[in-house]
Amino acid sequence: MSEQGILLESGTNELELLAVLINDQPFGINVAKVQSIQQYDQKSIAILPNKVPGVLGMLLYRNKTIPVMDLAQILDIEETIEYEREIVVVTEFNNSVNGFKVSGVRRIYRISWKDLVPLDQTIGDTNCFTGSVSIEGDQILVVDLEHILSTIFPDLIIEDVSEENLIKNERITRDQLQIIFTDDSSTIRTGVSRALKSAGFSNITEFENGFQTLQHLEMNFGNGEQDLSKVVLISDIEMPQMDGLTLCKNVKQNSNLKNIFTIMFSSLINKQMIAKCNAVKADNYVTKPETNQLIQLLDELCIGSAD
Repeated sequence: MSEQGILLESGTNELELLAVLINDQPFGINVAKVQSIQQYDQKSIAILPNKVPGVLGMLLYRNKTIPVMDLAQILDIEETIEYEREIVVVTEFNNSVNGFKVSGVRRIYRISWKDLVPLDQTIGDTNCFTGSVSIEGDQILVVDLEHILSTIFPDLIIEDVSEENLIKNERITRDQLQIIFTDDSSTIRTGVSRALKSAGFSNITEFENGFQTLQHLEMNFGNGEQDLSKVVLISDIEMPQMDGLTLCKNVKQNSNLKNIFTIMFSSLINKQMIAKCNAVKADNYVTKPETNQLIQLLDELCIGSAD
């Protein structure tokens, strides 16, 4: 199941969605995050003594214990339909394996990121969703598993900056590095920007999707007259409108933008995704939540530009 995503070519702005069901309402999970699908067995769940809201307990999975979360409870959906065989969707992202209980699964759909519509923030708390997409007459809300995980296990999303990385080398001018940071999650943007600024990287411009970022880069650096040696693009991969791989592909194919150092900063970095990053000519990649590795990589760029 987890290898489905490799079928997608790099930089096509496509994703595959696993449609899961809660009370017969479909919700979408990015297939690239899905490791397997298991039948839910309440007897196999070890209840935690100090119960965490939304966490059912621990499951022995492939010789390791993983937390299992109730997606209906997390999304505040009252389950009124009984399913004979409930499902646990086992995911892997942010270097972490977790299970999410759902009522059932429907099928996998292939869609374009441009068809994913961000939710209107005025309708209430929409942080648990990346956006919505209309498929075969159904409006499917795409679940933001990173945000959900951040509310339950914050350390898995944003890593604290180490004291070692707070120390600045005299040759490094961190504040002179122009960082373009793109992530559709406001939680991630706020946390990562705060971490980078605490280390002295103060020149950060934020965007919430690849389309906005590409417009900014073309407008501000597209004439080929600017020095790009101190410009860095840090981009998530999963984003509505335009994903990070497609953004990187467009940047590297533009003769006036191709020298912008591009870092893919994603929870999806694995062997298959590294191959996709290389295919679109990304300069490097860092797995969330390894903020310290990101800072070390930025420091290498600062030293290089100062020499």
